[in-house]
This record gives sequence, C-alpha cells and structure tokens, in this order.
Amino acid sequence: MTKQVKKPQKLAYIKLHDGLAIRKVPQSKNWGLYLKLKGQKPLQISLKTPDENEARVKAMKEYTYALALLENGESIRQPKQRLSVRQVLDEIIVEHEKAQETTKQKGRDGSHATHIRIWKRIKDFYDPEIKPFSLDISKVRDYMKNEEPYSDTQLTATRYCFTFLFDRCLEKKLISNDNLFSLNKIKVEKIETKRRDHFTFGEFSSLYVYALYDASLGNKKTKHSREMAVAYICFIFYSGIRVGFEALGIRWSDLDYNQNGDLFGIIRDGKTKNYKKNQRYVLLDFYAEESVIQAARVKYNGQFDNYTNRAIISHLSKKSPNEQVFSTLYSKNPTYPDMFKRWVDTIKGAGEISDNKILTLYSLRHSYITRAIENDTQLSLIAENAGTSVTIIEKHYSHVSVMSLSARKALMRDKIALFEKNSHNQQNKTPEEIQTEKNELIELVEKTSPL
Repeated sequence: MTKQVKKPQKLAYIKLHDGLAIRKVPQSKNWGLYLKLKGQKPLQISLKTPDENEARVKAMKEYTYALALLENGESIRQPKQRLSVRQVLDEIIVEHEKAQETTKQKGRDGSHATHIRIWKRIKDFYDPEIKPFSLDISKVRDYMKNEEPYSDTQLTATRYCFTFLFDRCLEKKLISNDNLFSLNKIKVEKIETKRRDHFTFGEFSSLYVYALYDASLGNKKTKHSREMAVAYICFIFYSGIRVGFEALGIRWSDLDYNQNGDLFGIIRDGKTKNYKKNQRYVLLDFYAEESVIQAARVKYNGQFDNYTNRAIISHLSKKSPNEQVFSTLYSKNPTYPDMFKRWVDTIKGAGEISDNKILTLYSLRHSYITRAIENDTQLSLIAENAGTSVTIIEKHYSHVSVMSLSARKALMRDKIALFEKNSHNQQNKTPEEIQTEKNELIELVEKTSPL
C-alpha cells in the first residue's frame, strides 16, 4: 500500500483589522504579515519575530504607516517578486508579440521578430527555475558560446536582448546594480565576412542574353514573369538598390524627374524605410531608367509605343500610383530569386562564369558599388545612393581584388579629407602627431598611384 505524504497544514490568519492579518509563516518560527488596502496589491512579508505580541505591534505599525503614505499620495511598499528568468522572459515576449501585431504585414516578420526569436532561445536554454540574480557573466557566456559563431547583426541583437532582460529585472528589483556586468567582456567567435563576389560587365552581359532567351520560351504567364525578372535584375545591377522589399516596394508614384531631367526614386520600404523620415532619394542613371521603362512596356504591352520615358512615368504616376513597378500581372511578390539562380547556374554550366564565384541576387548590388568605386565615384555619393555608410563601403570593398589602383587612390583621398575634417576632435594629440599621421596617409596615396 502506497504511503501517502501529508501536505503541510496551512496556518490560519489572525485578523487584526480590515485588510490586516498575521499568521505563523509555514516552515518558519517567525510571524508574517498580510496587508491588503483598497486599490493596492496584497503585501505579504515576514515580521521577523517569533513572538505573537511583538508581531501584532509590528503589523499595526506597518498598517498605520501604509495608510499615512497613501494619504500623502505616495506609494506603499510593494510585494517582492520572486520571478524566474523564464517568467520575466515570458512577460517580455508577450509584450513584444502584442506590439508586433501592429507592425506585422503579410509575407514578412514584424519589427520585433528577431528579438522575440532570441528571447525564446534564451528561455529554452536555461533551467526553468533559474533566478535573475543567478544569471551571472559565466552563465550568459555559456549561452553566447553555445550560439557561436555570430554575424555582427546577430551579436548586436543578442546583446540587446540580454540588456533588455537585465533592465527589466532591475526595474522589478529582482537584481541590483551589483548583478550587472558589461556584455562586451564576453568574447565570442564571429562569422568571417564572406567575400562579396560581383558580376563583371562581361558576366552580366552573358546572364542578360541568356535571360532574354529564356524569357522568350514558355506560355504567356511564364514569358511575362521572366521578362519582368529581366527588367528587375537590370534595375538592381544599375541602381544598387537592395533586393526584396526595398526594390519591390517602389511604386510608380515614387518616381519623378528632377530639374536636370534625371530620374530619381524615393525608397519607402526595406532596411532604410525610416531613413530621414522616409525620404531617401536615389538617383537613377540611364540604364536604371531604361530598366524601369522596360518593366512598364512589359506590363502594358503596346500601350506606350509612342511615349517618351518621361511621359510613361508621368502617366503611370497618375493612373496607377500605388502599383509596384516590379510586380507582375500575377503576383506582387514574384519568385525572381528562383529564376535568377537558374539563369546563373546555366551560364556557370556553360563556363561563362567561374564555378568559384558565389553569386546571388544581392551580388547585383555589390556589382553596382564595385563599379562605382572603380570609376572613382566619391564614397559619400555611393553611400547615399546605396543607402549605406562610407564605413561599411570601406570595410567590405577596399580589398585589392575589387579596387583598381586609381580607385584605391580615390579612397585614400577621401580618408585624408575625413582625417582633416575630424582633426579638431583629436585633442589628446599634439599638432606634430596629427601632422605625422597625415603625412603617412599622403605617402600611402603616393604608393597607390597608377603607374
């Protein structure tokens, strides 16, 4: 016969006043307080005395003090929360999932999706009973090492999630400032930055010719979608705009001509959707403009035969302002990546592109930036048009295999100009030290001058 284990009997409360009572704390020699005032959360604390009479006196003092605080508009003592890390994370996740519903759109994650995924992984990693004060640097290091290697973006997001968690625990008084530490002290393995392969003009020409041939095959729907894909990849190659939401989000009403007769577009979606209050302007060259016009002619077969480019843009901006330029007649989110991969694989198989090159749709953007650098275009202009920063361009595109000698010289000229602009901020250096650094940069420029 199974022996039944007796549950500890709950001790009865001794009522002292409405909303005030004391009782012996289970498994303790001390008495505890129960205080519930109108509009306040119940407060249960130990009175830290085994003597009943002393407990009564302490309870009445706590009651009187709490009433006085409320009458003066102040807050009374709050019950101490003993939440686990998992419970805190559950609260954070629910909050952000609710907030995400207001930003979530069909076919894409909401703005909090990445952080929610990381918080869920953190929650699953740790023991369900672990308390915030036990989440020290060694335990956080265990998690971060388990998730290695990191990209720069992943590492930034992970550090943010832990910082948010610790801030919430601090707010709830589950930890103190003594429990905090710098996440930067945790060194993790990072993903090596992959080379950014790009198309040469010859390689892109081969791709373009084959894509046009492939677009001529198939039924009406297939032919239309492939012709739109050709216009799309040409647009990315000649504009440098990011693939996906950024390029596909461009509508006819986002296009216009400036006073010099140059076509430009306003980028309202994608990575830089909040860039300067949704006003990121991208200047489109002749070939990018022709790609847009080609998309219009494919969609509106025969309608614009006698129209100028400007007339086509003007007409569609008024008649179809919300239509996405590179959507097809059958889909707002066409499968261009699949078509592109098949075309690249085919011309690789024909030996017109090296098998060693890793080429994706995003390589078209890299091709634009690479050509601009090789043509000695000012880095700040490339960065503005591509929606990135000079720092990122220098980091990913300054290697010898990409940059010509003249392009490297242009890069160094920009570095010297930036150095001179910021020299007034180097207050900890003497004028002689600053001049020495500048001379070293100038010497490097001379070494990179074309022969």
